[in-house]
Amino acid sequence: MSARFVFMPELPEVQTIVDGLNKIILGKKIKSISTDFSRVFSQKDFKKGVEGSKITIIRRRGKFIIIELSNTRAILIHLGMTGNLFYLNKESFPEKHDHMVMKFSDHTQLRYNDQRKFGKIKMIDLAKLENVSEIGQLGSEPLKISLKEFVNIFQRRKGRIKSALLNQKILAGLGNIYSDEALFDAKIHPLTKTDKLTENKLLKLHQSIQKILKKAIKAGGSSVDDYLKIDGEKGLFQFEHKVYGREGKTCKRCGAKIKRIKISQRSSHFCPRCQKQPRK
Repeated sequence: MSARFVFMPELPEVQTIVDGLNKIILGKKIKSISTDFSRVFSQKDFKKGVEGSKITIIRRRGKFIIIELSNTRAILIHLGMTGNLFYLNKESFPEKHDHMVMKFSDHTQLRYNDQRKFGKIKMIDLAKLENVSEIGQLGSEPLKISLKEFVNIFQRRKGRIKSALLNQKILAGLGNIYSDEALFDAKIHPLTKTDKLTENKLLKLHQSIQKILKKAIKAGGSSVDDYLKIDGEKGLFQFEHKVYGREGKTCKRCGAKIKRIKISQRSSHFCPRCQKQPRK
């Protein structure tokens, strides 16, 4: 039996939410905010600093959602493990685990629901956004990084490639699912040392990461746990997974059984035949 893993929304899931929000709430005026002052919120002046402003820009940085406002402030959202944003086109009573209800002037609303309350929502001055620790320490965007920069970064590093891909200070937005899937696509074992990868292998990995992420975004992300799109529908990319969560199942490429190992306390899924372990 395959183990159940706690899933944190990664780049494709966050980008799917951002794309959905851009289609629906961009330009809307925030009439009121109500929160339960749980650990999701750390600011007492959040409500005062947000109400009455208009939403001007919605974008993603790594696994963060950034909602820029007309009053030179921004709302920074990290979904944690079980956080979801839901859009409702009519007013209704909050449900269990709704920690924020943002009501707009047209009587629609946006809700933040988070059962385990590991997500974070905070208000930041736009001028200081790039300097806050959550954003300032993030590495390059996987979909924007050039091949030259990608090769230079990984050829200079020591350690295992899987651990490097999960390091948000190197690449912002990758997590267990898409690093496993990209390594499988590139036929690279997760224990391979980064400085031992040839330029051709790094070229393939760069291509695989961008290909997998684009496919996942097109499919609306992976709903393997609590993640849902803003309309409450599930993403579909979980049906395209080749290795993640498939321990003991047959490899879709060669027929070998998918294996799972722990690397730095994180699970890694791979095909032992397609992804040959490097010699020590």
